[in-house]
Amino acid sequence: MKLIDSHSASFTFRPRVPALHFIPMDRLVYLLVSLFLCTALTVTPAQAFLGGLFKKGKEKKVLSAEELASQESRASAILQKAQNSEQSGRKRQARDLYRSIVKTYPRTDSAGEALFRSARIREAEGDGKRAFDDYQTLMTSYRNSEHFNEAVERQFAIAESFRNSNKKGFLGLGAPIQPSKLIEMFQQISKTAPQSNFAPKSLISVGHIYSKQGSAEEAIAAYQKVVDTYPNTSFATEAQYAIFKLRGVKAKKSNSPVEDRAQVEAGLDFVNQNPNDARTQEVKTGLDSIEERAAEKNYNTGLAYEKRGKFVSARVYYRDLVKNPNSKWAAKAQERLRIMDQAEARDSVDNQAKFFGVLPRKKDKIEMRTSSDDVVPIPADEGSGTSN
Repeated sequence: MKLIDSHSASFTFRPRVPALHFIPMDRLVYLLVSLFLCTALTVTPAQAFLGGLFKKGKEKKVLSAEELASQESRASAILQKAQNSEQSGRKRQARDLYRSIVKTYPRTDSAGEALFRSARIREAEGDGKRAFDDYQTLMTSYRNSEHFNEAVERQFAIAESFRNSNKKGFLGLGAPIQPSKLIEMFQQISKTAPQSNFAPKSLISVGHIYSKQGSAEEAIAAYQKVVDTYPNTSFATEAQYAIFKLRGVKAKKSNSPVEDRAQVEAGLDFVNQNPNDARTQEVKTGLDSIEERAAEKNYNTGLAYEKRGKFVSARVYYRDLVKNPNSKWAAKAQERLRIMDQAEARDSVDNQAKFFGVLPRKKDKIEMRTSSDDVVPIPADEGSGTSN
């Protein structure tokens, strides 16, 4: 028997691993993909939150009639307890109980009632923003609630209180609510309850907010939506009048007569569609002043073109004014046209003079030859002689 000397030789154990080139390609791809999926799908504590998000997307369990009746019974008992607390003056305790019903038994009729009462408490506490959100949840999740119309009314009242608040803050900071958020609140009301009177009222309020910010085009768009969506209503009349006034603000700030024409069109729309409105006469009177203002702008524009030597453009504005002889600007425009005609006539004569030669000035005297003494002798040719 032969012994192995540990000092003269060494032995290393190597497990037999199949070479990759002996593994079929499809099998190799399968193993690599499986390894990647196992690694990627390993759930760590940091990923547990994402798992919770995916669970929220799952469909809710359908309750049987017995389960729903049982939940309704428990929710009703808590609702009664919350109402007792509210009547006893323990508002905070009542609000917490109402919130627990909405969270634990959201499919019950008691949940809608609890959500409405919770919103009322928050509104009374001065937490208008959260109360508004609660009313919104009620209208979207419990549309059959008997409090639907009241919730819409309360939402509008909350939004209007923010809009009319005197607390403005500094640079928007410290204000009860930002204008963009307030516009969003009114827009939610108009979309959630489009058939209610608070929908056009909300859109008009949106127009008022934009107008106050100086965003005239956005304000006009909000008012116009009321006119188009709720025609032949008092809300449409109010919106049309607001458009007429706002067009006037824009026109006064602009040197272009285009804005004046836009206000005239808005005024005519108001007069034609609301002949019996108390403000119709006011609008008619305003139309006359608008025409006068537009005429003045046309005259000034023509004058500016004339000073720059753009006579063709100037004539366009002057001739447009002459079409209305009752305006004082018509006479002024006619005078400018006369002066321009005279100037062009002089320019025409001067151009002819340049072509045919310089015309003599009045102070120059044209002398005529009267005798032979005035004739200068013709000099003899240089280099020629004369015999005596």
